[in-house]
Amino acid sequence: MRFKYNSRQKKKSIQGLRSFKDTLPKNIREKILNKADIYSKIIDNWKKIVGNDLFSTCIPKSFKDFKNSKTKQLNLMVKKGFEVDVEYSRNIIIDKINDFLGYEFVNKIKLIPYKDKKNEKNNF
Repeated sequence: MRFKYNSRQKKKSIQGLRSFKDTLPKNIREKILNKADIYSKIIDNWKKIVGNDLFSTCIPKSFKDFKNSKTKQLNLMVKKGFEVDVEYSRNIIIDKINDFLGYEFVNKIKLIPYKDKKNEKNNF
């Protein structure tokens, strides 16, 4: 393969297709990768963070950071019928996530109900 000097980037790159993260500006790339890394840590350790009871009823869906109001919101998908249980333990989940990461990462949780198709029984 030939090396080609790219005027947009300071380092030499291999000619051909580049990954998406290499085409982004450096400051944006660092912010995206940092948030994605933290979110993946939460997903990987979700059972340790919330325990067995809540692990079987809810999973994290996405993370939103509202810059104007300094609100950091975690969207949780909750099985229908377990919304009340998760609602009562909302503050506990926030505290456990922040304790796990060591700083305030989340200060609000939004619940999104969904149907569990695995355990759904057909009554025809």
